[in-house]
Amino acid sequence: MSGRFFLTSAGKHATIEDVSVARDSSGPVAEGMTDLVERARRRDGAAFRELFRTHVAVVHRVIYRLAGPGHDVEDLVQTSFVEAFRSLPDFRGDALFSTWLTRIAVRVTLHAKRRRLPFGLSLSSDETPEQAGEEPGPERVAAAREGLAQLDRVLAELRPKRRSAFVLHVLEGHSMEEVAAILNASIAAVKVRVHDARRHIERRCKTRPELAECLQAQVQGSR
Repeated sequence: MSGRFFLTSAGKHATIEDVSVARDSSGPVAEGMTDLVERARRRDGAAFRELFRTHVAVVHRVIYRLAGPGHDVEDLVQTSFVEAFRSLPDFRGDALFSTWLTRIAVRVTLHAKRRRLPFGLSLSSDETPEQAGEEPGPERVAAAREGLAQLDRVLAELRPKRRSAFVLHVLEGHSMEEVAAILNASIAAVKVRVHDARRHIERRCKTRPELAECLQAQVQGSR
């Protein structure tokens, strides 16, 4: 990815426009990734498992942010990897493996959502995609769940194409070019979708400053 995007002024006056770009310090893809993909193409079970282990957290997060809670996220993750492994012979290496995999995850998720229209938003507090690094207190858990619920509601208000572009570019940090490749859209179309999504979310942030804080935490948690 060419950059990471995060809200910089979360708080009472923060808006969705308070975004800056931090260069990705992770460097190029690990040298062994190409070899790992080639081994998986030859049906190497250990390579399959390593690819899954390496990418499952990102795929889970993308699908959750596109579908929201209550949409069988785990099943969609599994379906995305099954389809990816079946399609490995078609992977030509024109894009990063992670970009190619994300494209499959987005397609699987949007297809599932179209099949299930109209889809409601479940606000079950038991479903969160984040993995805890420590044991938070009950107040912190409650606040985090409420923030995620607000974010889920706002994302659910967006049209699917706008939501996909916003999630991939702003929350996941993909460049406009990468998002265009993932969504099979022009860069100009992606820019318009992200712009429209930002305007919508900015209106919500004006009345819910805690929403901007949740967005900042989500973006920084993706880095």
